[in-house]
Amino acid sequence: MNAHSVFKIIPSRLAWSLAMIAMVGVVSPATLAMGQNSTEEAQQWTNDGEAGAALPEMVVEATNEVRQKIEKGTYDLELDATVIDSFFTAMDEIALGVSPVSGLQPHLNNLETLVSDQPPHLWLPEMAQTPVARFYPSDPEGHKIKRWNLAVTDFRGSPFKVYSGKGNPPESLTWDGQGDNGEMLRVGYPYSYVFTLTDKGTNTYNHAGVSFRIPALDYHRDGDRILEMAGGQLFPRQESDLNESGKQWLTRSADEIRRHPYSPVRVVVTAENQDLAQKRAAEVAGYLAESMILPLEQVETETIVRPDLRAEMDGAVAVVIEHVEK
Repeated sequence: MNAHSVFKIIPSRLAWSLAMIAMVGVVSPATLAMGQNSTEEAQQWTNDGEAGAALPEMVVEATNEVRQKIEKGTYDLELDATVIDSFFTAMDEIALGVSPVSGLQPHLNNLETLVSDQPPHLWLPEMAQTPVARFYPSDPEGHKIKRWNLAVTDFRGSPFKVYSGKGNPPESLTWDGQGDNGEMLRVGYPYSYVFTLTDKGTNTYNHAGVSFRIPALDYHRDGDRILEMAGGQLFPRQESDLNESGKQWLTRSADEIRRHPYSPVRVVVTAENQDLAQKRAAEVAGYLAESMILPLEQVETETIVRPDLRAEMDGAVAVVIEHVEK
């Protein structure tokens, strides 16, 4: 910052000037000549006017420099995973289901719901849940019924689950997806049903139902929650790279897994050969770990080989969430 100042020096008397010269002690000829000229000039001004007339102004210009130094301070902020995640607000937790990460192993240490890189995908199709189907048996012809039978048949046409009784059938029957042998239905496989009536005249009437498939099923068994999907829903035939439909089903699975933060996750893949089963298991585990921001080793894998699988079904993928209460 620069400033320009003007100072005015006004000697009022000639005597003051001469006194200043005398104080020097040694006067050079040039200085003396200047003093003589000044004396004559001052005498001329005195003769022309009153005694004590003012001398001309002497103007001295000087430049003052003012320098201002400004120092900017620094602020260092060290960030770690916990601090970064804590930037989420309470509203973020409500809207996105996000919670603070505890250390580098959120699946083991986090006391809240697991973190996800995206909000819940409510627009994706939901998996079927139990009861899988509800039947409404009735006799449209109004016969006097002696006994009735409802058989759910598998893809071979064999009875898988059978309901029967005497007299009129109930208004509705619910099926939880299990067969008479306790086995759960196979996702992706076709199922059908046959409703049989026998009247009091021992006449039998059969009513065949339409075929149906369950592409993905969410059910509980032995304290575990199982998200099972048909292999054809996730992979192209005999391949291990996920298709778009498979990514959507696994994304939906990740949304459900986050509801159980204390539960280990296991991926069980059923395929026609061991190599394909292992590759698919690794692909599914990697996708789930990335979606849930989890270490890959926290998703266990298991493979099952069934050479007798029907080719068009292409196996199955089950995501098992262990130790879940209903």
